[in-house]
Amino acid sequence: MPDVFISYSSKDRAVAERVRDALAEAGYDVFWDQEIPAGTDWDTWIRDRLTGSRLAIVLWSKASIASPNVRHEAIIARDAGGLLPLMVDDLAPTDFPMGLFLVQALKVGRTQREFNWAKPKLLEEVTTRIGAPGGAAAPAPKRRSRRTRRIAIGAGVAAVLIAVLLVVFWPTLRYVIDPDAPPVAAEALRESVEREGLARERVARSAETALSGDREAIGTSWAWFAGQLISAAPEESRSFADGYFRYLATVEQPDCGCFVMEGIPNSIGNGWVITTAAQYRRPAPPRLLETILAAQHAEGWWTISLNGVRQQANAAVHATAMLTIALAEARRAGIVPPAARPRVDAAIRRATNWLNRGPEAGANWADYPNDERRSENLVFAAMATVATEIAGGTQSDQAARAFLRSVDTLPPAIEHFPSGAYVELENGERYIDNYRHPVSPWIGAASVLAYPRATASERAKLRPVIRAWLDVDLGDENLLRQDWITGETLFLRALAFRHYSPDQPATR
Repeated sequence: MPDVFISYSSKDRAVAERVRDALAEAGYDVFWDQEIPAGTDWDTWIRDRLTGSRLAIVLWSKASIASPNVRHEAIIARDAGGLLPLMVDDLAPTDFPMGLFLVQALKVGRTQREFNWAKPKLLEEVTTRIGAPGGAAAPAPKRRSRRTRRIAIGAGVAAVLIAVLLVVFWPTLRYVIDPDAPPVAAEALRESVEREGLARERVARSAETALSGDREAIGTSWAWFAGQLISAAPEESRSFADGYFRYLATVEQPDCGCFVMEGIPNSIGNGWVITTAAQYRRPAPPRLLETILAAQHAEGWWTISLNGVRQQANAAVHATAMLTIALAEARRAGIVPPAARPRVDAAIRRATNWLNRGPEAGANWADYPNDERRSENLVFAAMATVATEIAGGTQSDQAARAFLRSVDTLPPAIEHFPSGAYVELENGERYIDNYRHPVSPWIGAASVLAYPRATASERAKLRPVIRAWLDVDLGDENLLRQDWITGETLFLRALAFRHYSPDQPATR
């Protein structure tokens, strides 16, 4: 019979081979179910080798914990007192079958480098358990006294209780042990990004369909809407992105280099034009850039229209946040003309300073903070937080602090509402700002970006919000029918996780 039996998932065969080779080189006789004679009953053969071996090694991984055979073999080995668990993947106690979680399991990893580090400890552990290869087996333990058996039984019960408590409290305990642990595991983030595929394809196709229509029918508004959708899915839109920029050339306003949407040179819409240029590292339209810089109030804010009267009642958080992000992305992409770079830097600095002047409680923030008809909502503190972090921060973190005081849960993915503010324009007209503010994308992004500066109790509130945001079903038809919300969600997810965790897979 073999010295060592190795139980593993076929998906982990490469790791099992490393373990087998290390033990075989050390002189141990190893069985790993690759040598079953033809015509032999597989179940009987495996069971005989398992029960006859001196030690059973189980390779725990995301694949093996789901394998009925590995779980069964582990239980048999545990009950026989000859189980040595090895960790291939990082697993939480809640991932294990009940009764099989061991805190001190040796990590062998998936790479050769990880295994080389663990190999000496593995051989030492095997030798301790069953003795040196070729030698006598480790002496059988003496029969325990009743008192010793009672102590052993008590220790076993205590171990089971500890395991149960770990299963129940591990999500919280993990952050007690490591307060700086990310709010979601890298694998969960990667899976969330992979699920975005359908949504990115849908918003890209929506933009392509719109741009392929008659120019007269399209009008000028697609400078905003197509740009927003393309920015949400730049790779999926690459094949027709040139068509978008050709379209811009046909609808650019000669007096300002800007684009009219819904009757005004909308600040948010023109911000999306700059953002789309940054996605493809195309030069920022110089006249549009000049118009945006000239439209900023000395205090740092913009209003909804680039030709809005620069009076305090017109100061708008959403417009300021969007243009701050657009300029920061243009700067990051290197598309700002060198001569304009100092002015862009100064504009971003003024904007982030202004964005951090809101009330103590994020729930009391409003899009138009100086307007008596303002609508208060946490989303505006979230917008200020996101823009500040993407732009590189500022001396004050008032927006993030206010957001953290009020954030509680993630609103529904399709929730939105209008400000309904009246904005005076330079031509003497009055514009009603009925732009529908999406809520969930900004609160999700702000939760990610504010997480590093949050306290332990605030992080405990943020984690379920962040996980809920990652779990949003972007393939839901109700959401996909509102492409602009889907696009804003995809874009902000890309920004948030690029900024927070640059080593994670990009979402764009």
